[in-house]
Amino acid sequence: MGDTTVQFDDRLSAFDYMMFRADMDAHSRTSLMFIETLDAVPDFEALREQIDRASRVVPRLRQRVVAPLLPLAPARWVVDPDFSLGYHLRRVVLPGSGSLRELLDLAEVLHSTPLDPGRPLWEATLVEGLDEPDAKAALLWKLSHTVTDGVGGMLLDQMIHQESRDPSPEPMPPVPVPQDVTPLELTQSAVRGLPQRLVLGSLSRAAGIARRAGSAVTDPRSAVGSAARTIDDLRKLADSAAAEPSPLLRRRGLDHRFSTLDFPLADIRAAAKSHGCSVNDAYLAGIAGAMRIYHERLGVPVDSLNLAMPVNARAGGDSTAGNQWSAITMALPVAEPDVAKRMLAIRKSVLHARSGSSIDPTAILAPVLSWLPQQLLAGTGTGSLGIDVQASNVPGKVTERYIAGCRITRSVPIGPLPGVAMMATMVSFAGRCFVGVNYDTAAFSDSEALEQALAAGFDEVLGGGRGTAAISSTGTKASRMPAAAPASSSTPAPSSTPASSSKPATSRTTARKPAARKAPAAKDGDK
Repeated sequence: MGDTTVQFDDRLSAFDYMMFRADMDAHSRTSLMFIETLDAVPDFEALREQIDRASRVVPRLRQRVVAPLLPLAPARWVVDPDFSLGYHLRRVVLPGSGSLRELLDLAEVLHSTPLDPGRPLWEATLVEGLDEPDAKAALLWKLSHTVTDGVGGMLLDQMIHQESRDPSPEPMPPVPVPQDVTPLELTQSAVRGLPQRLVLGSLSRAAGIARRAGSAVTDPRSAVGSAARTIDDLRKLADSAAAEPSPLLRRRGLDHRFSTLDFPLADIRAAAKSHGCSVNDAYLAGIAGAMRIYHERLGVPVDSLNLAMPVNARAGGDSTAGNQWSAITMALPVAEPDVAKRMLAIRKSVLHARSGSSIDPTAILAPVLSWLPQQLLAGTGTGSLGIDVQASNVPGKVTERYIAGCRITRSVPIGPLPGVAMMATMVSFAGRCFVGVNYDTAAFSDSEALEQALAAGFDEVLGGGRGTAAISSTGTKASRMPAAAPASSSTPAPSSTPASSSKPATSRTTARKPAARKAPAAKDGDK
């Protein structure tokens, strides 16, 4: 376990609380997931001990949210007196072939189930029965976006995982002191801590919110009109989203599907450098290429799409684990087939969006949105802005990581899908980039075409970096994702993998699921 110091604020910001409440709606849920494959099956007791230790070092893993009955004070994180590690750490076995596709199918189901708002907002599931050349088990980490953002997740990673397979033993830290705080006590405490003048003012504001909540029930048409005006305000603020929503991606549903790609970090760096751009520009160019290919294949070409991208708002040296990000929106140039021109156009759009206005409309209105009646809050996600795609790019880890004596061979991030058609998240890890794609199958009706387009779009970009022609992919009929790192358990992977013209630059999971099923329910994309 690393010795990183991470800061935690016991108060939830208005934005945090808005996301906490959004988790109660299947269309707005904010759950994050990290899919880690392991080179061996860990001893469950050793794994349990390591996660128990992590929950004592990282207080957020033992804290739950308590909100006051009235908006007189922020909601707070308190140490759960009923914390049960047995509830949060589960263990299952894949019943089928043990393929990575089967693992992703399971991950989709687990991701779709809501977290218990009365407990700490995370779950970890050890999955056995995986049968991949470099992976025999997996850990599925699921947590609410209320807990942290992508960069904060990387900070927590340093405190949970280890840098060697057999680290020196350390004494078990003490259990955090439980805090048995109720919503009523939090409200009473807030009232007692305020001067009379402020109490009266706060009660007046609370009464106003209560009236609006009541009118949502007694006069739903008026309430909906109020919500519509709120959404209209959001739309006006998001003036950089200049593109029309895709006619192909209008529908939203509850069935989501995961897909993954991975490729050498050195390749995408080379591709970006060859055009004087950043890795993030190259990453977005891959997504744009995929969207062009998908729309052309379905016979509905578009020039651009609305894209939202979270941006890390931490100052240098800030080690705060909570949500510290703003968001920008931009028109993603899709129609340009030339990779160099596309990448440069994206760079120009990103710089314009970041320098012109990094206003995050949702954060601005969060103090209002966080206390809206639940029925109205459910309609104010990014989907209401006509956003088609979200993309996040999180700096990862250079070196190998371990847990319970097992080496992590993949670390695939899965972002939430709050009303957008697709969320793509990239993390670099031990010399490779892992892209987790979460998409709405009501919007992307042809899963096979999308997954082919994703591979082709990134092959276009990576081919430029390698100075070769288009790079081959594994094909959509494959059911296994090739090894992402050296299979050897004793030799750490190099920090970057040299490009090879004899192997595909990208690897990905594929295959369509036989039947739709219920499933759940944005950062330089560097949140």
